Amino acid sequence: MARRHDMSAIAERQGHRLFEALDGFDAPPGYRAEILGDEGIVMSPTPSGLHRHNVWRLDELLHPNLPPRTRTEGRLEVRMFGIGRSVIPDLFVAPVEVLATPEHWVPPEEVLLAAEVVSPGSKEHDRSRKLGIYPAAAIPLYLLIDPLRRAATLYTTPEGGEYRESETVAFGKPLDIPEPFGFTLDTGAFRAC
Repeated sequence: MARRHDMSAIAERQGHRLFEALDGFDAPPGYRAEILGDEGIVMSPTPSGLHRHNVWRLDELLHPNLPPRTRTEGRLEVRMFGIGRSVIPDLFVAPVEVLATPEHWVPPEEVLLAAEVVSPGSKEHDRSRKLGIYPAAAIPLYLLIDPLRRAATLYTTPEGGEYRESETVAFGKPLDIPEPFGFTLDTGAFRAC
């Protein structure tokens, strides 16, 4: 038991050092830095215009259906100390009070929904890695808009580090977003690649 505790403490110290390195990291123009796995800090190119268009459309569709005293965000990190990860979702929803932070990150327990729009450079991260990260951090809803596959998927019910339920629809078909949002997403609003 003591050995396991020692290893946990070592991993926690290493994780905090990695977060400190991320805080001091100066990503070159056109890139963003995240911690997606054990390899450390990962740089990803910033999105294309088509990608940003789909994020903007999602934001526009979410806005009238946001729970009271929440808003969308697309620039802050969601920092997950418990699992040693840090991501910058394309869009997420959290309480206004949480987003009005002096920090450049928020804790995952405050995130109601995380959304990613797949691009050629992010498909592995969005479809696979983040599909493991978000449920491990107990984010209740993960919405994946995939213009490459012309489909949208909603993952729900995080349990044991994975989402227990999901629904995928082709662009043009409705996708129900449960409470606290409680609306039907018009996936025909997104542009395919």
